[in-house]
Amino acid sequence: MNDFDTVTPRQGTDSLKWDIYNGRDVLPFWVADMDFMVAPPIQQALEERIKHPLYGYTLTPKELPDVVIAHLENEYNWHVDPEWIVWLPGVVTGLAISCRAFCADGDEVVVNPPIYHHFFDSHDADRQELVRVPLHKHEGRWTFDMQAMEAAFNDKTRLLMMCSPHNPVGVVFTPEELNQVAELCARHDVIMVSDEIHCDLVIDKNSKHYPTALACPAMADNIVTLMSGSKTWNIAGLNCSFAIISNPELRKRFVTSSQSMVTGVPPLAYCATLAAYRDGGPWRAELLDYLAANYAYVCEELNAIEGLVVEPIQATYLAWIDATGLRLNDTAGFFEEHGVGLSPGEQFGQSQYIRLNFACPRATLEEGLRRMKAAVASLKTD
Repeated sequence: MNDFDTVTPRQGTDSLKWDIYNGRDVLPFWVADMDFMVAPPIQQALEERIKHPLYGYTLTPKELPDVVIAHLENEYNWHVDPEWIVWLPGVVTGLAISCRAFCADGDEVVVNPPIYHHFFDSHDADRQELVRVPLHKHEGRWTFDMQAMEAAFNDKTRLLMMCSPHNPVGVVFTPEELNQVAELCARHDVIMVSDEIHCDLVIDKNSKHYPTALACPAMADNIVTLMSGSKTWNIAGLNCSFAIISNPELRKRFVTSSQSMVTGVPPLAYCATLAAYRDGGPWRAELLDYLAANYAYVCEELNAIEGLVVEPIQATYLAWIDATGLRLNDTAGFFEEHGVGLSPGEQFGQSQYIRLNFACPRATLEEGLRRMKAAVASLKTD
C-alpha cells in the first residue's frame, strides 16, 4: 500500500503552489499540482540517475517510446507508431507550437470555455483571432454546443484546441460527442489539437477515456494529441510531455515550428517519465481510489453549504464548484481571505465558479473544507 495520507511540508521549497502564500495562513487548493509524494519507483529512478554527476543534453531513452506505446495499447487499445511521437517539455508548449505551425495571418482558433487558461493565450494575438464557443449543459452534463459550433466555424477557422478529459469541468467525452466535433472539423478542413493530459485520471468507474484520434478514425490524420505523465504521477515540475501526430506532413510542420523556440526535455524528466509509465501502474491505481474518495468527501461537505454546488466530474482531481448562490463579486478572493487558496472561475472564462484541487492528504482537505464552511457562515453574521 502506498501512503497518500502523510502530509509532507512544502513551504520553503520554492513551491509555486505553497510559497505564493509565503507568510500567510492560506492552504493552497489551486494549481493542478498534487501534494502526494511521487511513486517509489520514480524516486528510486531519479536517485539512481543523480549518482551520475553530469546532466547535459539528453536523448530520448530508447525504452521510453515502447513503454508509452505499451501503456496506450493496454489502457485504450490505441496502436501508436513510434514515429508519431514528438517529445516536448510541456503540453502548453504543444498548444503554442500548434498555433504557430498550422495558423496563418487572419486565421481563427476555436476554444470551448470554461477551459484551462493557456488555451486563451497560446495563439499569436497579432496574427490570429481566438473564437470562444462555450460548452453548455445538456441534461446536467457539460458538453459541446454543436449548434453554436456550427455557427462559429467558417472559412477562416483553422484550428480547434480542445481538452479531453476536460479541465476544469471534469467531463469525459463519449465517442459520439467526439465524432460530432470531428465531423464538423472535417467539413471545414480544421485541425484538431486534443490536450489529453488528464486521460489517466478517470476517477469515475463508469466512465472511460477515448483518445480523440482513436475515437474518430476518419479524422485521425488531422488530429494532434498532447499527453504527459506529469499530472498523473505528480512530476509536472520536471517538464516532459509528448505529441502524437500520425500525419507525416503535419508532424513535419509541427517539428519545424518548434525549432529555435522549444528546449529539449531535461534528463531527469525523461528518467521520471520512463519510470512512471513503466513501473507506476500500481501506484496510479491506488491514487485513483484515493482521489475518488476525496472527491466524494468534497461533494458531501460542500453540497451541504447553501450557495455552493459541486459539479459532477468523471476525471481529474479538480472540483468545479458553482458559487453563484453566494452572490460575491470576488469568490476566490473571499475564500483566500479566510485561508483557502482556490482558482477563480474567471481564469477559465466563467465567473461565479471556483476550482478546488483535492489531490492532497485527507487531513489537509478536511481543514480546507472546514475553513470554507466557516467562511460562508461568516456571511450570515456580517
